[in-house]
Amino acid sequence: MMKVHPSSKKRTNHRSQNAIVSSNPNPNNTKKLWRLPHVFASVLELPLHSDDDVSIDETTQFLRFVASCKCRGSSSCRVSAEAVEIVPGITKIVIKGMDGGDCFAEQCYGFRFRLPPWTRPEMATAVCSGGKLVVMVPMTKTRGN
Repeated sequence: MMKVHPSSKKRTNHRSQNAIVSSNPNPNNTKKLWRLPHVFASVLELPLHSDDDVSIDETTQFLRFVASCKCRGSSSCRVSAEAVEIVPGITKIVIKGMDGGDCFAEQCYGFRFRLPPWTRPEMATAVCSGGKLVVMVPMTKTRGN
């Protein structure tokens, strides 16, 4: 769930065709805002609160995220990492429970991490064992777009 700023109460808001939002319909107005400045191409969304501790390790092959996992009833639960394409070109990795989703049903998805462009979110994996959630996101061999 992404944070959305409340819309303006002014009736003069309009959208121009080049994806710019202007608060004044005057075309000579120099104050313009680009839409969606907070959206990035790839985002990892963990079922944790935004203030929880998450260890992030970066190697040449992958990014590894380790956090404490509160699974009910057992020391390990089955989870999976799914790459969801929100709109063309924007992907987020969501961690879901494989056994009906009861592991993280009451959690608020608040921890987000912007992934660099050289990561491969479609190949992300997640494991929850021993009270630790480990998410691994592979990277391409070359860093670049």
